[in-house]
This record gives sequence, C-alpha cells and structure tokens, in this order.
Amino acid sequence: LPLPVPVDGEPLPIEAIFTGYTIDVVNPVDIRLLCLNGGFGQGMLSRAFPVCMTNARDATRKRKRHLPASTQDPSAGMIEEPLCLFLEEAFFLMHVLNILCLKDTRGNTISVAQAFCKVPESEAQLPGRATSKNWIIKSGIKFGGDFVIYVKGPQFYHASYIVLIQEVFDGADMQSSAIDGLDFQGFNRIAETTGKDLLFLEVHYPSALDLSDDAACLERVKDVHVAETFTKHHNYLAARNHA
Repeated sequence: LPLPVPVDGEPLPIEAIFTGYTIDVVNPVDIRLLCLNGGFGQGMLSRAFPVCMTNARDATRKRKRHLPASTQDPSAGMIEEPLCLFLEEAFFLMHVLNILCLKDTRGNTISVAQAFCKVPESEAQLPGRATSKNWIIKSGIKFGGDFVIYVKGPQFYHASYIVLIQEVFDGADMQSSAIDGLDFQGFNRIAETTGKDLLFLEVHYPSALDLSDDAACLERVKDVHVAETFTKHHNYLAARNHA
C-alpha cells in the first residue's frame, strides 16, 4: 500500500488537533492524502471516508438541518466533516513517518513522547506492522476485539480478521490481557457469525523493560516483538466425507 511519505525530500506538514477524545484532521488536502495513501482515519459522520472524499450527493444526508441548495456551490450547507485518526495511527504518522504535527485545542504542539503516553505500549507498533503486510487496521470495538484488519480498506471489503492483543512479559501472559476458554468461545462465535477469523497478536516485551517508564518504553519500542496466531474453523462433516 502507498504511504503519505515526502517526495523528493519535501516535508508534508499535516496538522491535526487532539480534542481530548479524537484526533481531527480538517484540511481537505490532508484528508485526501491520508485516506488515499494508507487508508488512515475515519470520517466523523461516515463509516469510511469523510464527505469530502465521496460523491457530492452524499452531502445531503449528512446535513444537520435542511438548508436551501445553492446553484453555485453544491456543498453549500454541508457540514465540514473532519477525518478522525486513532491514537495508534497518529503515533505512527508522528514517530515513524514524521509527517504529522499534533496540537491541542489551545494550539500547543504535542511531542512524540507526549503522544506515546496516550497510546498503550502493546498497540504502538500495530499500525506499522499492519501496513508492512498491506493491511488496513481499524478499531475492533464493534466486534468485541481490539482491532479489525481489512484488505485495502473498509470501503472495498469487509474486515477479514478480528484482532485480539495478548501481552507477554518475561515469557508469561499478563493478567490484563489474558483470554480464558470461555472468552475464546465467545470471540469465536462472534467471528463465525460475522464471517471473520480470529487473529491473536502476542506482544512480547523485553524482560528488562520497565513498563511504568514511558520514556524507556518509547526508546525501546523497536525491541518489542509481535507474534501472530491464526485460528481456523474445522468442518467435521467435510473432514469425515473426505476420509
């Protein structure tokens, strides 16, 4: 997948605002750049791309109130829909690609270290890992998981996997992310009902890492290893017929 990287060394100063709940990109040029190069973010009022990326006729259903149509500007009365980035995506764009300038509502610049404090350590590397495998990663809260991953993006295909994060420190599962047999049955039922598969990502922290020290975690974020475990459905009837 293409990424919004600088061309010929020219910087791409994309600005975003952290409202305390969401990270909003409001410039239509920046929105197109992020959407078409890596599938980053999601429209605040849309299931996928914001209205500036879709057909102008979609603007009608996204108005808060009915306004008279303009013969000069088809988007008159349309809400300016921002692109909302997830914390993990914003950190990836800041720390890895170095193209995002994040500010708070008062205009103060948020550093990479400050942004990292808001991202769980287990999820800091996931956007980069998914992008390297040509996957688009989005929030999985709708399906009870940590993330879902798509081929090309949600505007093209349904999600292929429900991603569950398991944190491993010094060879043992951390209790905060442990999944027992009953949980697995529940997740497996959701995945089967929605036509998806489960993907477990084991995040292995270095044994000498102090997880309470954000500065140390940011410095050694590249030392965190991720292992993948795929689950497959077994069709007993088909297996018996082929026996």
